[in-house]
Amino acid sequence: MKCEHAVILAAGKGSRLKDLCQEKPKCLIEIKDQPIIAWVLRSISLAGIKKVTIVTGYKRKILEQSIGDGKEFGLRIDYFYNTRWNKPNGISLYCVKDRIINEAKEGFFLTMMSDHLIHWEEIRRTAQAPTQNCVLAIEKNLQKVFDISDATKVRLEDGKPTAIGKRLRKYNAVDCGLFRFDKRIFEALEESISNGNLALTDGVRRLIEKKQLDVIAIGNHPWIDIDTPRTYRQALRIVEKLFS
Repeated sequence: MKCEHAVILAAGKGSRLKDLCQEKPKCLIEIKDQPIIAWVLRSISLAGIKKVTIVTGYKRKILEQSIGDGKEFGLRIDYFYNTRWNKPNGISLYCVKDRIINEAKEGFFLTMMSDHLIHWEEIRRTAQAPTQNCVLAIEKNLQKVFDISDATKVRLEDGKPTAIGKRLRKYNAVDCGLFRFDKRIFEALEESISNGNLALTDGVRRLIEKKQLDVIAIGNHPWIDIDTPRTYRQALRIVEKLFS
């Protein structure tokens, strides 16, 4: 499946890492002398993605000036300002609906978080997943999940997702924060937002209900969701393995 466009959600403030943020977006916190989002962009580029739309919000000018037009990463980067950046992240994706539908000519596009580090091979596998459905990358080896209490859990039955959420009591996988979507996610988000449910997970839950979402299990490569000082310290230890 051809997929050469990615959306990175980078609008939030990152309040749980406020001591490290120092009045800048969380994704600009440095790991080994590079901002978190720079590592994300390098992984995306290695995976074969050509175009990136970064959804900004908090301190957006600082982020845009830091990252620029993407030439450094071998990418074409543009930006979209989410005026409701303090709302849940489903709003950040939904607000670029028109731009993505117009620009993602192949139909599919990746969606990633600006604070998730994932090996480039896993990004490429997700982009090329051999299914016509939307795709969620999952971790099935729960022992690999660094902070499972904070993770978004997924329940699988016969290899298919049947439920998703942070408070699931019965689960056998974890959401890695990496997706391949098409226009169906915007339809799902419109439905969930109209009911007052504003998170991306709420839209993904609607895709599951409609049987429009498949999963792909990541391999043995490390990944990390940087949300707390503890996960930041873990990211310092594993970041270079993302390019091995």
